[in-house]
Amino acid sequence: MRKTRGDNTRKVRVEIPLFEVLPASFTAIVGSNGSGKSTLLDILGLILSADHADEFLLHTDRTIRLDRLAGREKIHLRRNYISYVLQTGGLLEFLSIRQNISFAARLRNKSPETIHQVAEQLGIADILDKRPGKVSGGQRQKAAIARALVQEAPIILADEPTSALDTESAKELMATFRRLTDKTGSSLIMVTHDHDLARERADIIYRFRTEMVDEKMLSSILLPDPSLSSENV
Repeated sequence: MRKTRGDNTRKVRVEIPLFEVLPASFTAIVGSNGSGKSTLLDILGLILSADHADEFLLHTDRTIRLDRLAGREKIHLRRNYISYVLQTGGLLEFLSIRQNISFAARLRNKSPETIHQVAEQLGIADILDKRPGKVSGGQRQKAAIARALVQEAPIILADEPTSALDTESAKELMATFRRLTDKTGSSLIMVTHDHDLARERADIIYRFRTEMVDEKMLSSILLPDPSLSSENV
């Protein structure tokens, strides 16, 4: 799979020779700023289309060629199979955190009964009735994660979910995130720049290897990271 982004000043050519995600697994994508992490996540979330893909498949009760889908088909798959935790949180400012989470659950015809349970495990039960603008950045991010989890989507995409947290809070959040996704059976695909944090919890890590092709083109290739200890798997 290949995607080129940028302008006449600087372009990034993102190449993914092979990327496979297993059911109920935790996959981490590591890379520096500008390496193509968010671009890949947007492709996986069916927001962007690749320039070229030999195979881009989703295995459900049948095999779906994602690179051949029309617009309405992509919307249907996003609604039923994918939850996306944005780096900015993406919460609706005019709703309380409880309402944000409940609204997302109802969109997928899921019961909102688990909101308090998930919120307790993420440590945000005491802020459910506050607006997003009245809580910290870390609490907003946890609320976005709670919103994704109650949707019970088979695939959860998370773009730098610990970026607003200190080291200890990030570790605690990742442990909780991993525990909750294990419970639901969702496949978690997380983008991060923190290799050590990913290594503690991920089943498999992919890393972008970048190099300058010329002054206007950066090549970024996604490869499996061999440093992941087998004790994590």
